[in-house]
Amino acid sequence: MKFRLAAVGAAMFAALPAQADLLGLTLASHIAQTNTDPKASSAWQGDLELRFKHPIPLIPNVAVGANKRKQGDAADGSSYQGELYYNLFDTAGLYLDLGAGYERWDSANAALAGSDTGEQVYAVGRVAWRFPGSGLGLESDLKVSLTDEDYKANRFRAGINYELFDLAVSTIDISAGYQYEDIATRSYSTSNNGAYLGLAVNF
Repeated sequence: MKFRLAAVGAAMFAALPAQADLLGLTLASHIAQTNTDPKASSAWQGDLELRFKHPIPLIPNVAVGANKRKQGDAADGSSYQGELYYNLFDTAGLYLDLGAGYERWDSANAALAGSDTGEQVYAVGRVAWRFPGSGLGLESDLKVSLTDEDYKANRFRAGINYELFDLAVSTIDISAGYQYEDIATRSYSTSNNGAYLGLAVNF
């Protein structure tokens, strides 16, 4: 059923306008130190994402990613994502993505044998705006679960970014901000929030 939902989502996005006319590759990573509810003695998470953008109209762009969580709860473990997205705007300092993805989660808690995996289909949006004539800007992203089964994860981030280097073939951006996340598994629900740091290399 989840793969059918992903196919329906991809068909819906195919009806959107043509994408911005840029070809690019972005490698992005975030690490967050968060406060959890219930409390955990050591709470952190990190992610790595590769996004490919092309100028062909109607055909979605592709992104893949991985996330590692150590929050001291049943949602600890690793998840892997694949996304189809459209770059709706990339000009005048404004960048906007909208898409849908599939995520698989594997728990690191051996006590959850028999219920230690999960999957979901989700919607994702990313927006960034650069102050005119400046390397400083604002950014935000949102991931919202579209399924309600054995795993459900939502996340919101908002912060500032800065173009640290503008090289001949790439730019390097750093970012910092706040994030909130809530996760529900078969046997556990948790939420966390706190500061994140990010690094992105754009080719």
